[in-house]
Amino acid sequence: MAIPADLQLLADREAIKELTARYARCVVTGDGRGVGALYSEDGRFVAGKFDCIGRANIQDFLEVQTKPGKNMPLVTDHIIEIDGDTASCYSIMFTPWFRHKQPGFCGAYTDKLRKVDGEWYFVERAFEFFEGRPEDS
Repeated sequence: MAIPADLQLLADREAIKELTARYARCVVTGDGRGVGALYSEDGRFVAGKFDCIGRANIQDFLEVQTKPGKNMPLVTDHIIEIDGDTASCYSIMFTPWFRHKQPGFCGAYTDKLRKVDGEWYFVERAFEFFEGRPEDS
């Protein structure tokens, strides 16, 4: 039995919010490969001077960059637009510390997503720094 369209839309919105939460959990725990696994095979991650394309490249990059406790990304204010199996999401991110220095930094994610076999993945995740940009970004 098919799920009614309005319920499917709500389920997809929640799945996308959970995807961003899983991303943050992987960052907090230092699981860079886990972060990369949330991207589509052709995914792209852009933040400051970093620009990685392809799930495997993103995983390799984030495995080196992501360390337990390095930062605590708090992601809020999701604005999600869904069109079938594609979506966009804008959200705000703040981390109260970065490399044990306070304050951390803040900015916004602009995401493009794709649903593959019932699961949502980041196709592109671009982060724009607002304040407190780390010196190596």
